[in-house]
Amino acid sequence: MMFDDDILNGIKEYFDVRELVDKKTFTKYGQKSWQFLDLRMLHCILIIREEIYKGKKVQGMDTGLPITANTWLWGGDLDERGLRTNICDTVKGKTDDKTLYLSAHVQGKALDFDVKGMTAIEVREWIVDNHRLFPYKLRLEDKKKDRDKNSKTYGQMIPISWVHLDVYWLDKNSKVYLFDV
Repeated sequence: MMFDDDILNGIKEYFDVRELVDKKTFTKYGQKSWQFLDLRMLHCILIIREEIYKGKKVQGMDTGLPITANTWLWGGDLDERGLRTNICDTVKGKTDDKTLYLSAHVQGKALDFDVKGMTAIEVREWIVDNHRLFPYKLRLEDKKKDRDKNSKTYGQMIPISWVHLDVYWLDKNSKVYLFDV
């Protein structure tokens, strides 16, 4: 069993908090931004980061594979893959439209990410196959409706090209619950 401090210290070995929150949150709260992230979610991400393809050398590292979430701190355009606040574009748009939005992201319970060298499908399969490593139930987005009118799969359910993991809990859900959006 890991204690809260162990989880937080462990995740900080691999992630800068700016990878997990948006720029406005970090600008206002700095390193205190960790307080908005659910420790169960962080623990699951830590397990994935340390265990997935353990022992495979990537960029000179011998533990796990790198995970990418938000990239804004390096000049990238990804900024809503972790915590989403009321002024983030996605949430603000829902609010402006008077649409109820209870995403796990707004509670710091979700992270969208990529794992270097693996497809999102491979990562989801790895998580399902290794469900015993995780001390909590977790949910993974699996498929979404293709809305690209120029695509051959328009209107069909297609695999999501990133990994969405959250720790929303429902009694009926299996240990690792895949759901479509």
